[in-house]
Amino acid sequence: MKIREKVWYEGIVSVLAGEQPYFTPLGFQLVNGVVKLKVYSSAKTSSLLTTHPEAVLNITDDPYLFFLSTFKEHTGGIPKDEVEFINGYPVLRKAYGYVMMKRRKFSPQGEVLLFDYNIEKIMDNPLHRGNIEPYSRCRAFLIEMIIYASKIRDVSIKEGAGDLLNRFEKSLDYSYEIVIKTCMDQAELGIANKLKEMVSGWLRK
Repeated sequence: MKIREKVWYEGIVSVLAGEQPYFTPLGFQLVNGVVKLKVYSSAKTSSLLTTHPEAVLNITDDPYLFFLSTFKEHTGGIPKDEVEFINGYPVLRKAYGYVMMKRRKFSPQGEVLLFDYNIEKIMDNPLHRGNIEPYSRCRAFLIEMIIYASKIRDVSIKEGAGDLLNRFEKSLDYSYEIVIKTCMDQAELGIANKLKEMVSGWLRK
C-alpha cells in the first residue's frame, strides 16, 4: 500500500474506547512521514483521540462503511461482524489495509484540533491481494455525498450558516447526480437516497 506525501486522503479512523471499538471517517495527510488529522474540537472524535494515543487508519473506499461510521445514530454504526482486532487494535475486516499510529502531539487551531501521529506500521489486508477494484466514480461521489451530508448535519444547527449550507447542498446535489448516473448497485443507490432524505430533514429544522 502506498500513501503519497501531501495528498489529502479519506480514511476511517478507529480507536479502542474502553472495551468498545469506535470508527469515524476523517481526512488525513502525510507530511514528512507524519500523519496529520484535523478534527472539530467539539466532536466526540476529538475527545477520544486526545484520550487514547493509539489509533488506526483503515484504508477503504467502501461507501457502506463510510455511511455506517458517519451516521452512527441512524445506522447503529459498524456491525460487530465487520470488526476484528490486530495486536489489540480494532480494524475494519474488509479494509484494503491499515496504518497503525501513535499520537505525537495535538494542538488547537480555532474550532479544530490538529493531531500529529507517528506511523508504527503499515499493513496490507491479505483478503484484498489481487482483488482491488479500479477507480469508480460511483464510489467516489457516493463518499462525497456522505462527507457533505455530515457537514450539513453539523452546520444546520448553527445560526447564520445559510450561505454555507447552500454551498454544501449544491455540492451534495451534484454528487447525487453523478451517483444516479454511475451506480448500478441497488444498495449504493439506497445509501444515496437515504442521504437525500436525511439532509432534507435537517434542512427543514
